[in-house]
Amino acid sequence: MASAALILALPACSARSAGSTADTDKPLRGVLTTPTDIDLDWTDDRPGVAGHLLEFATEEAGPYTVLDYLPRQVSDYRHPDLMPHTTFHYRLRTYRGPVSRPARAELPDGIRFTWTDASSDEDGFLLEMRRKNSTGYEPVAVVDPDVTATTLVTLPGEKNASFRIRAFVLGEQSNVVRLTTGE
Repeated sequence: MASAALILALPACSARSAGSTADTDKPLRGVLTTPTDIDLDWTDDRPGVAGHLLEFATEEAGPYTVLDYLPRQVSDYRHPDLMPHTTFHYRLRTYRGPVSRPARAELPDGIRFTWTDASSDEDGFLLEMRRKNSTGYEPVAVVDPDVTATTLVTLPGEKNASFRIRAFVLGEQSNVVRLTTGE
C-alpha cells in the first residue's frame, strides 16, 4: 500500500474567511497592497463547491504552482514577501467530492489514516481536519489518486481533532489575475 502526502504548512501566507464582492464574470480579483504583497479575493456561492485550489505562475501559460487548498468559507488570500519587479499570474479552481471517515491508528508523533478508495475518477484525496472548538474543516494534507493511506505528524492538541478524507475532483478554472510587484 503506497502512501504520499504533501503537508500544507505555509506560515508566511495567510488566508482569511472575510467576505468580499467580485464581478461574476471574473470571480478572482487581486491587488498589490505593498510593493511585494498581493491580496486576492473571490466570490463563489455555487452549490456543491467544497473549496478552491489557488495556484500561481510567473508566466501566464505556466507551469502553475499550488499555493493552497482552501475550504469553502475562505474567500481571500495574501501572498506576501514576493520577489520585486516580477509578474505573477493567479488562477482559482473549484473542487468537489464526497467525504468519509478514515480509520486511524495513533503513533507516537502522529496519526496513520487509511480508507477505501470508492471513487474511480478522483484527482486526489484531501485529509481535512476540524480542530477543537472550530466549526469547519480545513485541508491539512493532499494525497495522490488511488492512494489509500497517509500519516500526519500532529502538533499538541491535534490528536483530539476530528478528521475526514475527501476524494476530490477539480472543477472549472477562474479567470487569470496578472499583477507585477514593485520596488
